[in-house]
Amino acid sequence: MSTKQLNVTLCKSLNGRLPQHQACARGLGLRRMWQTVCVADTPENRGMINKIYYMVQVQEA
Repeated sequence: MSTKQLNVTLCKSLNGRLPQHQACARGLGLRRMWQTVCVADTPENRGMINKIYYMVQVQEA
């Protein structure tokens, strides 16, 4: 049984953002702009993505 994966790309800078939003990006493994990470499609990761929806692009892998 394989779990769904999501490709998450950071499209806007973390500079000047709320500390909680910066923490969500770091929690997803995003460190720099235009970096793409592959994360599992879990409710926890979806919650972090939803919190910073305006900074990221999401695609199903």
